[in-house]
Amino acid sequence: KTRSEVLLPLFFFFLFFVFLTLLSLTSSGCSPGWETIKLDDKVAFQSSVYTASGVNYTADRALDGDNTTGSHTVPQPISWWTVDLLGLYEISCISIYNVNQDNIDLRGARILIGNSSERNAADTTECATINTTTKGENNTFNCENGPKWGRYVTVYKNTSGLVILCEVTMKGRKKEPFKLIKENKTWEDALYHCREEHMDLVSILDKETQGWVGLEAQKADTPFVWLGLQYICGFGFWIWVNDQCVFFDQWAPDETRTAVCSTRAAMNTSGNHLWYKKSVYDKYNFICAV
Repeated sequence: KTRSEVLLPLFFFFLFFVFLTLLSLTSSGCSPGWETIKLDDKVAFQSSVYTASGVNYTADRALDGDNTTGSHTVPQPISWWTVDLLGLYEISCISIYNVNQDNIDLRGARILIGNSSERNAADTTECATINTTTKGENNTFNCENGPKWGRYVTVYKNTSGLVILCEVTMKGRKKEPFKLIKENKTWEDALYHCREEHMDLVSILDKETQGWVGLEAQKADTPFVWLGLQYICGFGFWIWVNDQCVFFDQWAPDETRTAVCSTRAAMNTSGNHLWYKKSVYDKYNFICAV
């Protein structure tokens, strides 16, 4: 065979390999089996809002299902766009569509997923780095090393410029770590129900869990929901039903730490979801760990 006859198949194999690599990085889409996450009812916010001709290019415009509208920040040293999914999701991929516009360049921006609206390394995990301008493109970015869990998804650009997003979609599945039970029960009956049907009455050990439980509490049809926090009157301290001590708390300002023996803790279902002391004989909705 001639040299060209030998090299030509290798050249086409190389092109095919490059094509597959680029496809997996951008436009390949998610792996089968993932659901499209409904985003038009979620809450989005961004580092700044660009305004022109009386139009505010707010963060929610990237979630409205209309490719002709979009969100737009103003140029800053650091710019970002975040969506609060209002729940815990396992996210496989994020798709970004942008029109062909000169000032669109997301190269180097990172897609972050986490359980806090704070965009720092301790509270987020990097899903992917955007390696294209996205200008005039519809790109799908699969999370590196597998799906990532979180409530907040952020496009974070830590170089001077702006963030423009015409449309953002994502695929994943919702995780339900806690379940609101819309039945009015005493604290002990609620405890028995959770242990028989699920794992236990919920214990809140940190700010993150407080946030998740608060999301469930606001769906309740009683003014309070029972928590798995009980007062041990013989020793004068509070303890969770999973035997964990109370290192994090969210007591209402006027609530003292002392109580009577028949007292347990409940979270109010509105406002800041503070904790209140309630009689074990009161009947409320309750939240189970599942």
